[in-house]
Amino acid sequence: MRSGYPSDPRYELAATIDEDRHRHAERRHAHHRAILETRAWQPSLRARIGAAIQGIRRRDHALTDHPCRLPDGSIGRVAVVLDNAEWVLVCRVA
Repeated sequence: MRSGYPSDPRYELAATIDEDRHRHAERRHAHHRAILETRAWQPSLRARIGAAIQGIRRRDHALTDHPCRLPDGSIGRVAVVLDNAEWVLVCRVA
């Protein structure tokens, strides 16, 4: 038997390996796409830096122990801030 002949066991083994590699490929790809679509959204670095600067500029005097409801529905803490030379109570992320 010549090497390279189509009935060579190496060709059969290669064909079997290719079949195994591609078995359920569509299901794996669909699963991978689903994982990518459900990843948590994260703000850009620029947005995060801007939020950090805003937080520093806000100059919260003190966060109190009193809980409050934020616009997104989560729970925050009441903070005392200086606004136009007047102390104001506002709800902030704790």
